Amino acid sequence: MDRRGNLRRYFAITAVAGAALGLAACGSSGQAAVGEAVQVGYFPLVHTSTAVNAEENGLFDAEGLDVELVQTQGGAAAIPTLISGDIDVAYANYTSALLAVKQGLPVRFISGNDVGAADHGIFVAEDSGITTVEDLAGKTFAVNNLQNIGSVAVYALLEDAGLDPSAVDLIEMPYPDMQAALERGAVDAIWQVEPFQASAAAAGFVKLSNLFTGPVDGMPVAGWITTETFLQENPEAVEAFRTAIAASGQELQDNRARLVELVPTFTKVPAEVVEQIEMPRFEGRLDGSQLQKTADLMHKYNIIDAALDTRPLLAE
Repeated sequence: MDRRGNLRRYFAITAVAGAALGLAACGSSGQAAVGEAVQVGYFPLVHTSTAVNAEENGLFDAEGLDVELVQTQGGAAAIPTLISGDIDVAYANYTSALLAVKQGLPVRFISGNDVGAADHGIFVAEDSGITTVEDLAGKTFAVNNLQNIGSVAVYALLEDAGLDPSAVDLIEMPYPDMQAALERGAVDAIWQVEPFQASAAAAGFVKLSNLFTGPVDGMPVAGWITTETFLQENPEAVEAFRTAIAASGQELQDNRARLVELVPTFTKVPAEVVEQIEMPRFEGRLDGSQLQKTADLMHKYNIIDAALDTRPLLAE
């Protein structure tokens, strides 16, 4: 199988599952017992290599933290699991986490992980005639969730280009289905994150732009959250986790060789695909001003119905 065949075969493996967040706040992670592992939920993505690397390279151990990694169904789906107390820490995209806060769930933000970079792209068909963001007016655009960070970024890019956000019809669609939809003309543009982006390029689709650029350049995409109770009762464990994740991100940044070695061990993405992806931008420090900007944009674009002050949600 050639490179393009490998990319096409595996591009559908690591979609982040969407899930409803209407779970009542009926539980909490509580206090970690002495000697008991902190349960860390992660979805198997290139981006969550930070947690797997921290475990394998002894970075959690170096901080005196006993971690048990637990695979979840994706950021949004992980939040109910977190609230129920089945895990203590979860990897989630910030939009889903902020939506959970607006629903009254006691979610708190403890660490960054990855920010928007060249690993997120807008793709169109080669013969689409779409060459600029302005050309998206009147077109259909596939995103994986209408209330996700991708929708926020698309709206911001459209506005920056002088368009009303309503000028583009956003269509909700799982990542694995997007390339086929674009190929048959069911949509005009798609948002692809690695490893789907590498597959889209190999299939001959054209990258119109990075998704996180211009007004949303460097926007934090996803990171690590916990419950208010766990944060209050386990401040040392939270600080140890933050330190280890930041160190892991530094080890992995621009270290393609390590990702090629690591990612196939906990995902179904093979080494030959990892060799072709755009590298993520890992950032362990969560920029509070950027998180507030995300919340402000969510309000502006009616993803949440009222302004949200993110400062009380951040771990000290």
